[in-house]
Amino acid sequence: MTDIKNIIFDWDNTLFPFKEKYWESAHRKLFKAAYDLEEEALDQFMVKYHEFDEQLWPKVHAHQLTIAELREERLRLTLKYFGKPIDESEVKGFFAKFLLTLFDEICPDPVLLETMQQLSKNYNIALLSNGGHVEQREKLRRAGFDGLFPTYISGETGFLKPDPRAFTHLLEKESFEASETLMVGDLVEHDILPAQSLGLKTAYLGPKKGTGADFEYRTLAQFFKAFLK
Repeated sequence: MTDIKNIIFDWDNTLFPFKEKYWESAHRKLFKAAYDLEEEALDQFMVKYHEFDEQLWPKVHAHQLTIAELREERLRLTLKYFGKPIDESEVKGFFAKFLLTLFDEICPDPVLLETMQQLSKNYNIALLSNGGHVEQREKLRRAGFDGLFPTYISGETGFLKPDPRAFTHLLEKESFEASETLMVGDLVEHDILPAQSLGLKTAYLGPKKGTGADFEYRTLAQFFKAFLK
């Protein structure tokens, strides 16, 4: 690890447990209230909602659908599947309600914050995230990360990963040498491959094996254990 001087972290689902914790709980709370679902029915609703979400994301990556359109369409498809009435005003306003519910649930993780501070004693740290300005900045603030490390958000820079410019923009602004920089992320296509193409070292976090990353860790805790030695 001695040749690594800089570490870039992806935000959602790498440092911030968005999908694993907050995304799920906020959606369940909203769906339970809106459609009067008992726990078993709510579980089934969430399963289909996840399935439609996964089916639609490739269209976003292929520029056939915007993220805003995906958010609306996955709800329409789920409601249609369960035979529930579709109110377009409710569909279009759902994400705003989701964000408010999400924000209310976010709280700082003292252990994570302390660990990041320890890591920053040995490495220059920066964050690189896709997402909108308001959503991501509020998540950072509520998680206790606001102002801790330089943070680059696609909604502010105009560069959406896996666009190489998302990475080169950060490298240039922070004066990071690619060969001395490690990119840490949970998505091979968005984090690992574009970083590798620019000469960065990479660390994949997640269940996959054989990703081609320089390092593979199942969890963020395992990554910290390796890099805080």
